[in-house]
Amino acid sequence: MAEEKENNFEDEIKVSKNENPEEQFKDHPEVINLQNELSSMSKDNIKKTTDNLRSEISQLSSSITQLKKKRAEHNSQARHYRAMRNNVSEEKAEIIDKLQTQANKEKELRDKCNEEIKINKQRREELKDEIRNAWAKVKDLREKYYRMKDEVGVMPDELTNEIRELEWTQQTSSLSSNEDAEITKRITELYEKAYTAHLIGFSSDELEKAVEHAKKLSQEHDQAHEIVLVNAEEGQKHHEKMIKLFDEINNTRAGGGDLHERYLDERHAADAAHQNIVEIYEKIKLKQYLLDLIDDEQIRRRHEKSQQMKEQQIESSKEKSASSKRLTLEELRLIMGEEEEEDSDE
Repeated sequence: MAEEKENNFEDEIKVSKNENPEEQFKDHPEVINLQNELSSMSKDNIKKTTDNLRSEISQLSSSITQLKKKRAEHNSQARHYRAMRNNVSEEKAEIIDKLQTQANKEKELRDKCNEEIKINKQRREELKDEIRNAWAKVKDLREKYYRMKDEVGVMPDELTNEIRELEWTQQTSSLSSNEDAEITKRITELYEKAYTAHLIGFSSDELEKAVEHAKKLSQEHDQAHEIVLVNAEEGQKHHEKMIKLFDEINNTRAGGGDLHERYLDERHAADAAHQNIVEIYEKIKLKQYLLDLIDDEQIRRRHEKSQQMKEQQIESSKEKSASSKRLTLEELRLIMGEEEEEDSDE
């Protein structure tokens, strides 16, 4: 039976690299749009566009790495199924199929554990900073609490309640002038303390909520850590079972009538990954060409600015010479250099 030729990624890329980017992308919308805007772009916009293009290239390169890995896996599986199809008896196909299904299930369970580990490790790391910040806030509020106790002596709610009671007494009770004066004095003292409490900015409710939030984050961190440990243990068990099943498959070296279909499925999957890689390389080539256009524009601007500065220096030197002022050696060279250029043009 004729075998399909394994995809050759390097040959595809060599063909792509030999094409002239200027000719290849001259009618591309992104190129046309950039060329139209480039001359009027600010320096900040150029930097932002450059950073975005480099970021896109980096992301595309990461995608290529993943696709290469996928392609290699599919090629490996295709070779495996082809060898099984050619070398093993059909009577053992059912055994291999069952073992393969079990191995795939164990791989799926292992990968699921690994994904849980990844997610919870990331969350655990995020929680470390959150916990640090949460307990720092608790510490700050506790310092405000101690300051409140030292400078005011009571909590803001207690001050408010006492002020209300004293004001109510003044409004509803018959008091002597001395008693009224004493209450007024006390109210004034309490308002001063209330103002100090306001400046300190302490809230007992806020402290309670901050402590509760910090404890909750700590519990969440411990839970995430426990999930990492549990899934690491479970994942290792599934991995060991998967390896054992693949060893049984290799030792049995059996195949079945569906092995050719599996081989073709893996070949088609590898070809699809390969085609994606080629397409992504074309995208990277486009992004790099856009970066080259930006580089050309920046070089043009630097040259233009240099020429303007040179012309200004020449004009300044001429004015200085006309006023019979002494020229520096550099100024003299500028004037003589311009005269030589004019003679050359003539």
